[in-house]
Amino acid sequence: MAREPLMPLDVVRTDEPIRREVSTEMTAGAPSPMQIARRGFVLTSLGFLAACATQSPARSLASASNGDAADSGGLWAEGRNLPPKRYAQPVSPMPSVAQPNNAPRAQKIPGTAPKTVGPESKPAVADALQIPTGYDGKVIPRSAWTSFRPDPKGMEGMPRVTRITVHHEGNSPYFGTSVNDVKARLVNVLNGEMNATRPHKDIAYHYVIDPAGRVWEARDLRYEGRHTRNNYDGNIGVMCLGNFEEQPIPPAQLAALEKFIKLTQAKHRVARKRVYTHQELSATLCPGKDLQKKMGTLRSRLA
Repeated sequence: MAREPLMPLDVVRTDEPIRREVSTEMTAGAPSPMQIARRGFVLTSLGFLAACATQSPARSLASASNGDAADSGGLWAEGRNLPPKRYAQPVSPMPSVAQPNNAPRAQKIPGTAPKTVGPESKPAVADALQIPTGYDGKVIPRSAWTSFRPDPKGMEGMPRVTRITVHHEGNSPYFGTSVNDVKARLVNVLNGEMNATRPHKDIAYHYVIDPAGRVWEARDLRYEGRHTRNNYDGNIGVMCLGNFEEQPIPPAQLAALEKFIKLTQAKHRVARKRVYTHQELSATLCPGKDLQKKMGTLRSRLA
């Protein structure tokens, strides 16, 4: 019985020996395993040649525009147009090779040594100033704990004061009351903020209250603080040393905070409803659960 041909043999032009070999195998009796294998190889080759002959240039360009490598030079396509070559930077360093004399030199990475305002920035008036034992209504000047002065370039000027925001330091619990210990703690806070992932030009807060109840000048009030992200304008930052997520706020510190806020309110005409804690303006635990809980009572006594 005559067999139906598997496919037309004249679809793709090929040499005559291959055509005769296929024809002979198809008209003979039952093919041997060797013939079956040979026939499959030949037909596969013919199919591949036919596909290559019919593929259009547009299809090749479409593949390149979909992210396939059009060539080793990094070409990419937009429709049928091939723009100038564009090269991507390697993800990992390439093997070192000899560079021509006019090749650009690699940029040197600056040293990562942290900025510091430590012992070399001693207080300017350490010996001349009488430091109080608590808050007496006066603020201890910045010059009592550091002589460092930030570069005002890039610092934002403070507009009219309309808000006060209360913070805690948030480092380890702290109960220190000696003047020298508090000064060292203030310098530590300043260094930490100047070497943060997003470094500040100066300490972030305008005023700091220590556990003994003393109030220290920090950032110059002529400049906005960096204590409450996206809420810097017209906002005085008042920070209490310690971590009130892990410790209670000392009574002298809490009393000084209330007194200082009242005087600051009166001076800048800030309403009670404009006295905030950090977590009331941003997603944070600051000023810690103990101080946050006590702020309700404190605010109820404000004007």
